[in-house]
Amino acid sequence: MISKPIENPIVAISVKIYRTLLVAYPTKFQQEYGSHMVQVFRDCCLQMVHQGGVYGMARLWAVTLFDLIQSVVSEHTHKEIEMKKEMKPEDIRLAGSALMIGGVVFVISIITGILGDINPSLWGVSAILLTFFCMPLLLVGMLAIRNRYGGKVGWFGRNIILFGATFGSVISLAGLIGTAVADLWILIYVGPAVLLVCLALFGVVALFKNPLPRWNFIPVIAGLWFPTVLLAPILLPLITGNPSPDVSLGDLVDYALLTLQGAALVGLGYILKSDVPEETLATA
Repeated sequence: MISKPIENPIVAISVKIYRTLLVAYPTKFQQEYGSHMVQVFRDCCLQMVHQGGVYGMARLWAVTLFDLIQSVVSEHTHKEIEMKKEMKPEDIRLAGSALMIGGVVFVISIITGILGDINPSLWGVSAILLTFFCMPLLLVGMLAIRNRYGGKVGWFGRNIILFGATFGSVISLAGLIGTAVADLWILIYVGPAVLLVCLALFGVVALFKNPLPRWNFIPVIAGLWFPTVLLAPILLPLITGNPSPDVSLGDLVDYALLTLQGAALVGLGYILKSDVPEETLATA
């Protein structure tokens, strides 16, 4: 009996991470090229480990991640050009409705996570709501906003939404997978935070470009609170040197700001849902 050779652990882990990152590509692209890309990456890993060891792998990952970001943005941009030709009034309305529902589910998810301090079983409910319901709904809405208003906000405003949608979903998925093998549950919450930070940055651009028919301030409100509260305990120790800074504004204020952010997401979805292009309506 011929035993199968044991794969280098560094290569095996790198391939698993790379396969997970391919989720950032459009589904059709994954189906056509995913398996071939994984095989090519595995071959490159084996060659780098043999020639340069850990340092060789580090160089390979640096080049791979840079290429991955460029390629993902390019593929989604190409896909979006095709979608713009096909987007119908009902598609815009559906995306707006998805964003409105996503805003409500977001509030429920985070409140459930907060209550997890009292009942730990609620952490799992919060993680499931965020990963399988909230994130897909928000992604549909965010990409539709980019599709609808991307031409009015310039390169940065257009692609910051794409960056948040792509890597926010990858981070959430990595957190869900990582929870089974390591204590990476926080990534489940970092994913939506990345998406919402990018929405807030889009909102900053919107304040100057005015792409929305009204309420151009609302993307900032819809994106700002949760990332600030989640990331502040991580970033403030690095800035202030205080290992555990007190960033809580009080439960009532936190709940009020969370509700305001959810309402802003619902409002943004309503704007998208009601802002159907006149030329599209004429041809419908």
